[in-house]
Amino acid sequence: MTNTALLEKEVQKSGLLKSAIMKQMDIKSYATLRAKIENESEFTASEINKLCDILHLDSDQREAIFFAKDAE
Repeated sequence: MTNTALLEKEVQKSGLLKSAIMKQMDIKSYATLRAKIENESEFTASEINKLCDILHLDSDQREAIFFAKDAE
């Protein structure tokens, strides 16, 4: 389960717009990205890897964001 609050914080820290992240991840619609961030659908393993690269997340951040037991 994605920790939405932590992911949103990291996106904000990156200074990237979600549209730029979508383009780099080859996600075609904002609704798709939003659904993944809000836990309405799941990120694939390759999407997690790509997003970690884009946001420069380390393994601890990756674990806390994408494999959270109790996500907000």
